Amino acid sequence: MKNNIGLQTAYWNGTTPKLDIYQVIDATKKANMDTIELKASDFVPLTTEERSKLSKYIKDAGLSVTINGTGLRPERDVSSSDKESHEAGIKHLCYMLDLCVEMDAKLFSGIPYGLWNTRPDGDDIAEIKKVRIKNAVKGLKEVAKHAQEVGVTMCLEIVNRFEQYTANTAEEGIAICEAIDNDYCKLLLDTFHMNIEEDYIPDAIRNAQEKGYLGYIHIGESNRKIPTGEKKTNIDWKAIANTINKIGFEGPLVMEPFVLAKSASAKSISLWRIIKDSEDIDGLVADAAAGVKYLKSL
Repeated sequence: MKNNIGLQTAYWNGTTPKLDIYQVIDATKKANMDTIELKASDFVPLTTEERSKLSKYIKDAGLSVTINGTGLRPERDVSSSDKESHEAGIKHLCYMLDLCVEMDAKLFSGIPYGLWNTRPDGDDIAEIKKVRIKNAVKGLKEVAKHAQEVGVTMCLEIVNRFEQYTANTAEEGIAICEAIDNDYCKLLLDTFHMNIEEDYIPDAIRNAQEKGYLGYIHIGESNRKIPTGEKKTNIDWKAIANTINKIGFEGPLVMEPFVLAKSASAKSISLWRIIKDSEDIDGLVADAAAGVKYLKSL
């Protein structure tokens, strides 16, 4: 595949010793990546001057930037029927888009249509989803207008049933995009999540692209490891690559692996075993580089 290959900074979270963001950038570049995906914690707490310095360091490393993580909370949730929370969610997402401009990121993703790791607050699931989606669409129409103004595409990440309930398939995501009706609102599809929810991953990718809503793709094995082609796995990477090549999708493919049991996100993403030694930083670099080499070969 000719697409840019990227790696999310969360991959390095939990190493011993802990890497700072500049060391993470260096390690990402050493792994032959084209793109680095930042999490909100990497840049939101920084001052404007610090963000400018960080952005320049990334650019000098020859890496493009994507950003993942909306930072919505119950008190700022565009899917909420509470007016104050709904409006606070809109304001926060617009602020995140402004920060994307500071970080020179053209793609901003996450779950802007609701809260992560949440369950329906009642038994009438269909009605709850209907109300949540209606609220989200109303708010995200405003956010998408701001995205268009600043030139950053907002990508709705479609996740599995265990992490969110509003939209679990590409088809559901497409319906939300169609309701928002703005070219700066697209989808982030993730092979890990699609492996759980879709009948056939290549079809979901093709459908999103043909409808004009495929922003970019997260890459990961069914157990959230990096695909390296070294052995047979549950995901048919050749079929996925053939589809991406055939439909002419040119967006980035960003790896989002979770392999360190000591990472801050291990519990929230249900990682209960040691996949990779936290001290094996050279091994982490080698695995990521092997993933780049494999994906580029397809």
